[in-house]
Amino acid sequence: MLPEVFKQNMKDLLGDEKFHLFESSFSEEPVSALRINPLKKKTESSADIISLMKLEQIPYEESGYYFDPEHVPGRRPFHDAGVYYIQDPGAMVPGAVLTQSEFFRRMNESEKGMKAIDLCASPGGKSTQIAQAMAGKGILFTNEINKGRADVLSCNIERMGIENAIVLNESTDKLADRFEGYFDAVIVDAPCSGEGMFRKDPGAIAEWTPESVGVCAERQAQILENAFRMLRPGGVLVYSTCTFEKEENEDRIQALMEAHPEMKLEDISYIKEKAAGCADGLAPYEKSIRLMPGSFKGEGQYAALLSKEGDSESALPFGGFEMSSKVKDMKALEAFLKAVLKEDAARKILDAKDRFRLFGDNLYIMPEDTPSLSGLKVLRCGLCIGTFKKDRFEPGHALAHTLGKDDVNLFIDTDENTAESFVRGMTLEGEGNGWCLVGACGYSLGWGKASGGKVKNHYPKGLRIQG
Repeated sequence: MLPEVFKQNMKDLLGDEKFHLFESSFSEEPVSALRINPLKKKTESSADIISLMKLEQIPYEESGYYFDPEHVPGRRPFHDAGVYYIQDPGAMVPGAVLTQSEFFRRMNESEKGMKAIDLCASPGGKSTQIAQAMAGKGILFTNEINKGRADVLSCNIERMGIENAIVLNESTDKLADRFEGYFDAVIVDAPCSGEGMFRKDPGAIAEWTPESVGVCAERQAQILENAFRMLRPGGVLVYSTCTFEKEENEDRIQALMEAHPEMKLEDISYIKEKAAGCADGLAPYEKSIRLMPGSFKGEGQYAALLSKEGDSESALPFGGFEMSSKVKDMKALEAFLKAVLKEDAARKILDAKDRFRLFGDNLYIMPEDTPSLSGLKVLRCGLCIGTFKKDRFEPGHALAHTLGKDDVNLFIDTDENTAESFVRGMTLEGEGNGWCLVGACGYSLGWGKASGGKVKNHYPKGLRIQG
């Protein structure tokens, strides 16, 4: 049952005819979609996920596809392998607004790429979408203030094989104090009253009140102010919510532009031309996008792209740049790389030794020009390649997701059922000796250790399927 106050708000917003279409959509089944991960390495023998799951292309996101609920991927091994990310079609729009802009193309083609931050990032749909378009160039900060949700975010960054991301668990005001004028792009998918999720999540209806809209609007205003502070002149800001309220959408854009006249709303017709059923934002903010169930094939979303007038280099980060760590036991690392990886893959890691960073015994490769992270709550600083243990080096699960069959000396491939058993923690059969990359129909899934015809399972216990 939709709240009566909400229904009246939507009638006032849409008019009777469009409201009837909108209300009728709540009796329809939600649309399901996913994004194929272009970072995931595959060979000619890898499973064709598009055919296997009967996927249908989403017109405004190259990696996005609708899927039939009868073929819901759930926790199939391909999901655990990071082959795809399940995401609502509407939630793909804000990421597409940024990654298909001329600004993004220009910045990502520059020598060092762009510096971007996703301020309210969990569970990671927009961060992983943007990181995939960045294709390993530049640096992406992805932040979540809630620790539990930040842990989920970090796991998804790892699962999707993203090497150039720094995962933080901070407030936006603290980040604004540290990174004034630093970022080329800031993404604010703001916490909101969640009306766009009513059709998928009845719990969101139960939690909604008129008062919650006002509380969310105040929080959004604070986050946007901090986003403005972090954005360099010449940079762009993506603002989005999964709600319909004007107070949380156009009114927030209006308030930001009134407080900061240098902020200008950008044209995003390149998305509108492809996203059938999307509507313009409310006047005078028609350049933004509204996605309404009943008209659009997906759930509710609002998105806008703003630029900050001027043209400048990013400000030098507070505290300078993060210092690399001197690795004392390079012999253990080199021995592991020689035994486990092919020459080119091993060389790629060793060539990055100037960006090695130790957190305890865990060895990371930081993104290039990582700013100082001192005093910040950091969950992930680039790619964790493994852990030093006494006189040996053990590979990290994150490293497995960045590798493919052609990168390792021993690859033990499995079918879907066997791969699921592996994710449950079972020992496999397999020839060879030493560390091996276990695959699911050609896609890397995790590490094992082969000996005597058996493969000992090294899939992280915290990620295994239970029951």
